[in-house]
Amino acid sequence: MRSTASPPAFLLPREAYCGDEWFEREQRLLFAHSWQVVASVDDLASGGDYVTATVGGVPLIVVRGDDGGLRGYHNMCRHRGMALLEGCGNAGGAITCFYHEWRYDLDGELRVVPQRKAQFPDLDLTAHSLLEASVGVWEGMVFANPDPLAVPLMEELGELPAGIGSHRPGLLPVVARADLSARCNWKLLVENHIDVYHLWYLHKRSLADLDHTKFEHTQLGRHWASYEPLRSPDLATARLVRGTRVIGHIDERDRFGVGAHLIFPNVLLAANAEFFMSYAVVPVGPAECRMELRIRAEAGADGDALLDAARSFIDEDIHACERIQAAMASPWFEVGPLAREHEAPITAFHEHLLAELVR
Repeated sequence: MRSTASPPAFLLPREAYCGDEWFEREQRLLFAHSWQVVASVDDLASGGDYVTATVGGVPLIVVRGDDGGLRGYHNMCRHRGMALLEGCGNAGGAITCFYHEWRYDLDGELRVVPQRKAQFPDLDLTAHSLLEASVGVWEGMVFANPDPLAVPLMEELGELPAGIGSHRPGLLPVVARADLSARCNWKLLVENHIDVYHLWYLHKRSLADLDHTKFEHTQLGRHWASYEPLRSPDLATARLVRGTRVIGHIDERDRFGVGAHLIFPNVLLAANAEFFMSYAVVPVGPAECRMELRIRAEAGADGDALLDAARSFIDEDIHACERIQAAMASPWFEVGPLAREHEAPITAFHEHLLAELVR
């Protein structure tokens, strides 16, 4: 890893943002082994409740078992590979493939094979259980990892939970959701999120109440956490979004500041006195991604108003990253020097990304 005394540098080539080969490597070597937010625990409240997701090109199911536990499976029948479930809902007491009606219980065990005696006389049901994926929960957010042997979620998060201050998003309901599209590589949005330098300029109106000169940020292994205070505590009440109130459990520091955090590689977090937001940047193609946004706040908060407030700066970020992506069409595209402190997190992000792509 880079010495803390050495200047930051932009380590990725242009092809990392435009090329199909880079995209495929990231899907196979990074995302197919990474933890991704796929749901809220409220989406999986009862036995049989399920959500589907695609992580690193791998279709997954997360389901609540009859015993109350969460389980993850690869979303494919062990007979012909048919996707078993779509979207979200309740599977009842079993997961049934509509193609040939092979049936699995919520523990993933194969229980029913039509015409088994005549057509599959030697079939060992125990050898054809659903393929497992890893599942973890942190602060009301359900994560899934295609790798059944993945490092447990809390071990992977390491020091990050302590880095988000007094916020406990698991105590708050989801009050707003959005699925945003962006015509840019996913890494540009991550780099933007951890770039302190642009706050003075791109967000000079939307984030004008914050004191960027007192921005604090910390690299926590592969993850990143930050805090920034208001320019004046007197702004705290004036900037409250209509129909909302201050989160009851946070301390004074978090009432008068904001946090921005990163769960490597692509789960962005943002928090202030009124809400806690996750917005995972999901790659769709080399120059396309989407953002799965969930906002948590006190019960009864105006979710639409909070979403509008969040999009005041998110839309600015998306527009800027799309403009960079457009410039990358030029074979002469290159990145100049990085700000010594304010853009150093980008170098650390690149170093951790490159380490994953050489396995």
